[in-house]
Amino acid sequence: MTNPIYRNFSPGAADARSSWEQFLTKPYLYPRDAEFSSLIRDVSVGLQEFCQTDANVLLLSTAGTGAVECAIAALPGDTKAVVVRNGYFGRRLFEVARYHLRNVSAFELPFGEPFSIIHSDKFVEFANKQNADVLICTHLETSSGVLNDIALFGDVGKSLKATTIVDGISSIGSVECRLKDWGINCFIASTYKSLLCPPGLSFIVADSRFVAKAHRKWSYFFDMERLISVSMKSQYLWSPNLLALHCLTQVLNDINKEGQDEYFGKLQEKALNFRNKISQGDLKIFGNPAFLSPCFTILQLADNNASNWLSFLKENYGIVIGKGLGNDPEKYLRIGHYPNIAAEDFDFLADALLTVYRELKGNIRA
Repeated sequence: MTNPIYRNFSPGAADARSSWEQFLTKPYLYPRDAEFSSLIRDVSVGLQEFCQTDANVLLLSTAGTGAVECAIAALPGDTKAVVVRNGYFGRRLFEVARYHLRNVSAFELPFGEPFSIIHSDKFVEFANKQNADVLICTHLETSSGVLNDIALFGDVGKSLKATTIVDGISSIGSVECRLKDWGINCFIASTYKSLLCPPGLSFIVADSRFVAKAHRKWSYFFDMERLISVSMKSQYLWSPNLLALHCLTQVLNDINKEGQDEYFGKLQEKALNFRNKISQGDLKIFGNPAFLSPCFTILQLADNNASNWLSFLKENYGIVIGKGLGNDPEKYLRIGHYPNIAAEDFDFLADALLTVYRELKGNIRA
């Protein structure tokens, strides 16, 4: 029996298998060889340039949540942390911090409301009241598709003399990243979403302020001191994901050749065209348009029938997307339209969504 072929538009990870194949014939490098060190050095320097920072790049063989835990758990147990919580992944950051730190508070925002200038004064007041020395936030809250204002978040951190930690797992590769200008001390990301690599490679960009603070030994595998040590030698702790490393090198080179302004501008243009097309068919896009990610679109349903949509799209069009996370998962559809999605694929997806909308008799709030 032939396995069906699906078009994957889920937000979980980018389906870029066709681009990975070119690296399968590359030799498997022994981690102590000079060639391997050269590859690690190229990747690290490439990520520094891409993220516009001179901070340490620490590479890990783990999913993004593993890198998040590695960074947060390395903080002293008596750290006073405040987490911006405005969605499912803000809640996850809060839970990870609570697991390892004794004093963690949540700055609550409604689901889908981005952290922005209107919250600045209240956030400063709240963090001061908690005597916070660490501030934690997502860059892109994937459950709602909104981008938090990380430049503002960094400014608040500077004003409070607090260490800033940002989860950039979903944002990296979809929007410009200016870590040094933003004043972010620790930026955590993965390469399997908008950077189009296979799963299994994450990284932490850690500046000297974070490194000086993150010295607690809590895990043999996630040892921050050893991670920093091997990064200084252009080495890798544990078994490397060579396929992802080769893919990442190529992706970064391609973006640099095109130029970041041009590259991110095209992503934004494709997202706007896609959203305009489905909006004309009365589908409701969730979130403030000024804060939406170029690579994620969330649709808000009038009825709790996301599972019906997923089944219909998969069975009739071979399309895979995701439903909501956290509260009211049946109320939302989550779509990942990553940089490798061609214009004709955007059109196919939009047409399928509009057809299903009509087939299910308009069960999305107009």
